[in-house]
Amino acid sequence: MSSFTNPHNNIAQLELEGTERVAVFGAGAGGHSFAALEAMNGNGRVTAIDVRADLLKRVESDAAAYHKSGLVTKVAEYQKPGGTTLISGSQDVVIVPNTLFATQEKAAMLGEAYRILRPGGKLLIVDWKDSYGGMGPPPERVVTEDAAMQLAEGAHFTLHKKVAAGAQHYGLIYMKPLKV
Repeated sequence: MSSFTNPHNNIAQLELEGTERVAVFGAGAGGHSFAALEAMNGNGRVTAIDVRADLLKRVESDAAAYHKSGLVTKVAEYQKPGGTTLISGSQDVVIVPNTLFATQEKAAMLGEAYRILRPGGKLLIVDWKDSYGGMGPPPERVVTEDAAMQLAEGAHFTLHKKVAAGAQHYGLIYMKPLKV
């Protein structure tokens, strides 16, 4: 979990009901995946997706050590159409935590999020506001809040609300329209 953004605070702003199906693109060490599981009291299902198998092995190990059920890991290319191999419309929430700046195919990634979300589903984007002298991504990789909003709206999402994600991060919650 990053000390710069708090996954539990970010997830709390999603107002999960407890039985959602959540996909995390760029799950990394699992901070947002575990926060989502905890917010749902183990009743929902979280699919932690990353391109790095080594990171997901750590997430699996942590889940076993802390007796967390409802977590599935998947090595997949979430930045390609159909890359997650999840069924279209099968997810209630997609979380993109600190992943936009590291993704080459940003529009394709948000298109994949749109594909797997059910109508009315939520997309949470959390990313770095700036480089902060090397503490965040390199300056040329930073995706500004405005650029993230343009990408999400270009993928046909509707802004639900901006959320507090810490001093160095922005947070955006988008919705997939009910009528697609």
